[in-house]
Amino acid sequence: MDTTILLVVVGVVIVLAFGVFLFLRGRPKKEEPYSHFRCPNCRRRLRYLKRQVGHKGKCSNCGKELIFPPLSLSID
Repeated sequence: MDTTILLVVVGVVIVLAFGVFLFLRGRPKKEEPYSHFRCPNCRRRLRYLKRQVGHKGKCSNCGKELIFPPLSLSID
């Protein structure tokens, strides 16, 4: 097989692979809805995701450490 043909085939494969990568990376991700609660210290309304329930975090306003509450205690 001629070297030029081989290089063209490899180049096309690389360009197609890169195009697929960009397509998959650019797809919108499935957005998870936010829930809200009030900081027990400063009463600022904070948002969190379902996967954060029970995990530790910090209030962005006062810096107090807190634990994200169950969704049943969220406010909206």
